[in-house]
Amino acid sequence: MINDVTIGIPLYRAEKFIKDCLNSALSQSYPNIDYLVIDDACDDNSVEIVSQMQREHPRGANIRLIRHTQNVGIGETRNHLITETKTKYLFFLDADDIITENAIQLLHEAAEKYQTDLVYGSHEQIDMTIEGHPVSPTIYKQQKFLQPDEYPTYVYRKYEGIQAPIWNALINMEWFRSTGLRFLPINYWEDFALTMDLATYTSRVVLLSDVTYYYYRHTGSLSNAKDLTGFRKDLIKNNISAIDHVKRNSDRIKHKSYFPGRMVKVMMTDFYIVCNILKNKDKIQPSFSKRELRDIMKSPLSFWETISLKNRKPENLFLYMLGVLPPSLSVGIITILGKHKGLI
Repeated sequence: MINDVTIGIPLYRAEKFIKDCLNSALSQSYPNIDYLVIDDACDDNSVEIVSQMQREHPRGANIRLIRHTQNVGIGETRNHLITETKTKYLFFLDADDIITENAIQLLHEAAEKYQTDLVYGSHEQIDMTIEGHPVSPTIYKQQKFLQPDEYPTYVYRKYEGIQAPIWNALINMEWFRSTGLRFLPINYWEDFALTMDLATYTSRVVLLSDVTYYYYRHTGSLSNAKDLTGFRKDLIKNNISAIDHVKRNSDRIKHKSYFPGRMVKVMMTDFYIVCNILKNKDKIQPSFSKRELRDIMKSPLSFWETISLKNRKPENLFLYMLGVLPPSLSVGIITILGKHKGLI
């Protein structure tokens, strides 16, 4: 039978993790899988480990290794994975994570049964930065969304919505390519804009309560906005630029009933970033001015657009005001709220 799933792994400085990662992928109960590893000009032994597994593992012949001559970053490497995928489905797997043995089997069964755009499995985060390595599970209620706008309405119903990253999803590539979406060419939060917009193109999505993915949070990870300790200003501004991209890409769905909820989710992401900057202000160099912090909160909507929203109006109006008040007042309000919420 022809392989119809690709497990795509972007590879960079992962020599400590790639063997376990690739072993979990190669141990899948589902048999019809291509393994695509793209080396983003690694300067450690990651590629040698992959090459050894190509030679020695029973499924090693199904591993395709593509090498970049120079480092282009995680965003462009993920885009290259999209371009090189030749199968019906693509599953992104980060090189420092692992998946359960039946992950692809479970996702594939749901995808074929419901002819989906996306199938998400549940996942667990293992925090390797804290002694004891606490586990934080994200377990979805098993459910399906098979009508247009049904899934994004669910996603944007509250700030937490659904914590569905680009990994741990089985993606129908014919549908995905029709959206024209791509990752931003940056190294941090390169997937934020894509995942925020992805939901707005979907018609058929399934969530599984089964844990299929283990996400490891390592020291020095730049993927979590709640951990800005020691971050440089330019790295934080990359995160902010990803959110700004989402703000600019909003006109297409302004008429949708879920749009006000999406705006709350986007603007609250800005709010949490500002809170984290304030929390770590003595460790971030160079520092952010109050005007810069206020400007992070600028809404893409005008005042009249904001008060014309048909739902979530009070929340959106308050968040709008944080972006137009005098900088000292805006930052003062954010500080008070951040302390009340335990964020600062």
